[in-house]
Amino acid sequence: MTNDGHYRGGNARNQVKGRKMVEREERDREVHVDGPAHESGPVVPVERLVHRERLLRDLRTQGEEAGITVIVAPDGFGKTTLLVQRVAEVRSCVERGSARMLDLEGLDEVQAYESVKRLSEDLDPRMRPLIALDNLTTLQEHGIEAMVGLLRSMRGEGFEIVVTCRPSNRAFVAAMGDSYKITAQSLLVKPREYPAWARKLSIASGLDVYGLTQGVPRLVAMLGDATSIDEMSDAFENATVELYRGVVCELRRSRDSLYRTVCLLIMSGFGSIRDFDRAGMRVRKDSWLRLAREYPIFGFDAKGDAYRCMSNRGVPFSELKCELVHARPLYAVRAAKMMLEVGNIDGAVALMRMFEREGDATALIAEYPTACALSGNGAFLTALVERMGGAAVCSIRVGVVLALYLCALERGDYRAARIMAAELRRRSSEILDEVSPSAWRESTAMAAVWSDCAGVALPDLNHGKGHDCETVASQQLELHVRVQKCIMAGDGAVSIDEGMGINEAFLGAKGISIPGVLLACDRILLDAFKGDVGDARALDSHLQEVARLLSGRHLDPIASYVRVVGSTCRLMAGLPVVDERAFVDGGTASVRCSDFAMQLYCLVGEGWQDLAVGQIVSAQFRAQQVKKLATPDQSFVLAWASFLECAAHLLNSSHVVLNEEADELDAGEGECTVVDAWTVAMLLSATSRLPELSAWCSLRRPLLLDEGMRARARQLIRAAGERAMPLARMLPEGFSEAAPEGKRSDAGAPALFDVASVESGQRLGRVTISLFGGFQAMRNGHTLTDALWRRKKACVIAARLALAGGNFVGRQVIMEEMWPDKDYKHARESMYSSLSSLRAAFGQHADGPQYVLTQGEGVALNMEYVVSDTACFDALARDVLLRRTGTSSREIIETCLKIEEIYKGPLYVPESGNTSYYLRVRRVYQMKFADCMVRGIEAALEMDDLPSASWLVEAALRQAPLREDVIRCAMRIYDKTGRRREIVELYNNHLHLLEQELGSIPEEETRMTYESIIGRSGMQTML
Repeated sequence: MTNDGHYRGGNARNQVKGRKMVEREERDREVHVDGPAHESGPVVPVERLVHRERLLRDLRTQGEEAGITVIVAPDGFGKTTLLVQRVAEVRSCVERGSARMLDLEGLDEVQAYESVKRLSEDLDPRMRPLIALDNLTTLQEHGIEAMVGLLRSMRGEGFEIVVTCRPSNRAFVAAMGDSYKITAQSLLVKPREYPAWARKLSIASGLDVYGLTQGVPRLVAMLGDATSIDEMSDAFENATVELYRGVVCELRRSRDSLYRTVCLLIMSGFGSIRDFDRAGMRVRKDSWLRLAREYPIFGFDAKGDAYRCMSNRGVPFSELKCELVHARPLYAVRAAKMMLEVGNIDGAVALMRMFEREGDATALIAEYPTACALSGNGAFLTALVERMGGAAVCSIRVGVVLALYLCALERGDYRAARIMAAELRRRSSEILDEVSPSAWRESTAMAAVWSDCAGVALPDLNHGKGHDCETVASQQLELHVRVQKCIMAGDGAVSIDEGMGINEAFLGAKGISIPGVLLACDRILLDAFKGDVGDARALDSHLQEVARLLSGRHLDPIASYVRVVGSTCRLMAGLPVVDERAFVDGGTASVRCSDFAMQLYCLVGEGWQDLAVGQIVSAQFRAQQVKKLATPDQSFVLAWASFLECAAHLLNSSHVVLNEEADELDAGEGECTVVDAWTVAMLLSATSRLPELSAWCSLRRPLLLDEGMRARARQLIRAAGERAMPLARMLPEGFSEAAPEGKRSDAGAPALFDVASVESGQRLGRVTISLFGGFQAMRNGHTLTDALWRRKKACVIAARLALAGGNFVGRQVIMEEMWPDKDYKHARESMYSSLSSLRAAFGQHADGPQYVLTQGEGVALNMEYVVSDTACFDALARDVLLRRTGTSSREIIETCLKIEEIYKGPLYVPESGNTSYYLRVRRVYQMKFADCMVRGIEAALEMDDLPSASWLVEAALRQAPLREDVIRCAMRIYDKTGRRREIVELYNNHLHLLEQELGSIPEEETRMTYESIIGRSGMQTML
């Protein structure tokens, strides 16, 4: 190089090449965006680029003032795009107009220098032309001196220069101290700029933009091809990985000190900067700052503490990590150790799978023997030992033996666990030297989970190893053992501290924690038996997801426990059975490890599932078996089994048997447990002995309202169904949620004796008015016999207001219906007298419940204190006739049976006054009843429930003997039950009634149904 800054001795080929590049730039007025050196970039019109207004404004102001602008960023940050837009902007300016863009990619120092020199000589500096130099190659010391001198001399002549380069060209950037610099941080897409990008590229609004791209322009531009994270293309994943690969290659070529740090960041994927300090790998603060400034692709948070690589879980990223592991095995060992140290076990195991040498992985496992077991990665350890050629146990380091022992327990391989336990007992002296106290504490805590399994106990080290080295995992495992003993083999009175670190017990960024899963399931189990599980469906779905993950890792004992907890939640919430084998598999797993207490628990749970699906005898048998086998100390499981036996007995016994048992009861004041109190109350409720039930509930109220038994009592009432309804209605408002969902209606069901506290006194004195089959008024289940109810007018007004369902009825309407022949004055006096009698009959007074309400000209019943059978009928009929989605055939049948029970006969019609309204409503209810019965019959036929279908069709025939659809349903049911002679009788009677009363004949569909049945059976009939 000469003193004037020119290179001497450049060969002719380089000079010709530089000249041709200048000529090409002069000819080409389009703006070209060249891709990487190994690709040929397409011509991109400026109109298709997102306008970087902020950066261009800085170039116009600060860049022009400095004369030289240096843009420093890795590939993919839009350096070339910014140059393209700046060149286009200058060319469009009338005052300047001259701009050239030169791509220096792939040129050496001499070629780059000569190309820039030639370009400066060919342009007139008087118009302040722009020279844009893209992808300046990394220069050495002499090349930097020459290039800097050339650029400064060009600036002095009047040129504006914009240069882009990679961060590896640090020496050149430092030498250009008097230039304006744009860093990679400035090139990121800022939140204020993003709306313009989203509109230009049609980016979907549901994407986590900065989580996916961290604002890197190339990646943001690729989001226009996807509408959700699931639809992200392979091209996006590959582009992300290429971004990281380019940074790694750049740092390796330049022998940058950040190379090791970047390799560790990519291998770990995510974490905290403090993780490096914990693992003993010191990184200077200025290195972190430089990394965040020059390579902002590692997602440092606002505090500069946490980091996260983009697409760190995809296949392309795993391939990149594998390349780094093979290229730098020592870095990989350090990264894996760092992740093991901070608890990212899944990430460490994934990295160790890429190790080429098994010894590196076994050394880490020996140092962290509980890591694989605590995270459920036992399959990796087993595969690793197999890769070692089946080495003898005695030749394996004791830490690896301990890890194999723990993983065998989790997989349910108790034979292997016994072998490893024997080896550990033989080499107990080595444990003191090679296993850390905290790891030994965690190991003994995990072994205690399987304490009932014979031959798997760890050696008892008498040197106090691990006693003072508690960890979060050891605390969780020890608490899990206590909770299990209290629930399965105790009274269930246990609680879990909120600060036990189980908030991230399931699926998290660092994988799964087995101690956290066990303790979280314990808490869910306790909450379920307290009736406080929240959204049971969502919780069960999440538990099933965890169980599938555990099963995929061959952790069947843990997965079976998670399934048992999920099924328990569904049982306690009254949801249908989904996982029918949860308790069966849980019982099988407990048998294999000799956990007798868990066997009994699963047996009770299996019985409750049998009861839910109608297998009553099986449920009762399982309850009796548990009561026979359980010890008195297992009061929690015994109480649950006793409730199961009670529910099964009530459902499987006739009213005659239950009444005989109720006759033998001694409701005295002797000793009584909570289970006994509920058993007696359920029996009295099933036999509808309301006075005795009221007295028993009042006497045993503290036992019945025991908080610890509330959820199981709700389950008992829910399982018993209608036979528990009298008791459910007597419970306080807070406890009344025990009534089955969809079967309790405080506004539409008869209110019985309430044994609630004074605060719930609003429900005391509820009156029920029945209008089907005649007028009847009851209070708390007893017919009102007061003389005031013998007055017909008071009863008629009560019936009229009950039909209104709480709506106000005008006084004029009442007078016209009840006293149509009287004048207004006398009718009004009679109405006031009758209303006064009605209030007196209700027992209404100023300080008590207001049964009759008056507002303006309207009169109504207060439905908070007065209910009617017509209101119950309407509510049930609405559910049946509207055919709501999600309603099962069984629910329709049960609802129709309730309607049949409520509809005791035609609606009450007064004997005096204008009865047209009552007759019209009576016909409406008759049609509704028949429609409901037909709907229930169809549902019963779908389920092949012939007894229910027969019962419903007989009820329909009694109330609507001329309905053609009822006749057809009856003939089909008689045909299915083999009662074909009754088909003939039914059809003949129907013919006779139609001819005699209506003078008509049956419908064509009815006749065809009859002929098809008779023709198929071949019966000889006489019509």
